[in-house]
Amino acid sequence: MNIKRIVLIATMTLSLLPLCAALAAEKAKDEVPGVQYQIEKWTCADMLRETGDSRDFTMIYMHGFISGKKSDMVMDTLELTEATDRLLDICIADPSANLLKSFEKARG
Repeated sequence: MNIKRIVLIATMTLSLLPLCAALAAEKAKDEVPGVQYQIEKWTCADMLRETGDSRDFTMIYMHGFISGKKSDMVMDTLELTEATDRLLDICIADPSANLLKSFEKARG
């Protein structure tokens, strides 16, 4: 009898977890306003003004975006490092340049 009760309680508890998770996610969505970025409008200056993790995230995202556009399934870290150096040279030379086009140019 004790085991049946434990199994019943465990089953009831586990069945409520998805509901609790959904409610928590809904509350989190309400608390955090959505942020939308229009990457085709970013400029080199926007990226150059970023610091630390923010700039790192932008670089990683844009490299991933370009790799996706090119259907490139190989991550060549040496090539990405060299492309990042080329990108920084492009952006420093022309901060008003479109960031997406600059990434495409740097990635070849």
